[in-house]
Amino acid sequence: MIIKKKRLVTVDILYWIPDYHHILQEFIWQTDDLVPEMPRVHKFLNFWYENIDAVISEIRVMDGDENSFLPVKETYTLQ
Repeated sequence: MIIKKKRLVTVDILYWIPDYHHILQEFIWQTDDLVPEMPRVHKFLNFWYENIDAVISEIRVMDGDENSFLPVKETYTLQ
């Protein structure tokens, strides 16, 4: 039996656009989605494929068990 649970899912897309075919670009997107089916991620990737003029080089999808923030160890201020 598989338990469906919403988790934070990160999608990392490396892609080329036709105008700058020599530059590999990166797009990172996060959402809460049902694991393991990931319907929102599939909907997003289908939208990307149908509507965005870019050639996808690589897609990495990561999901985590915890949806908590990590503590900040240092802060920096601009002067």
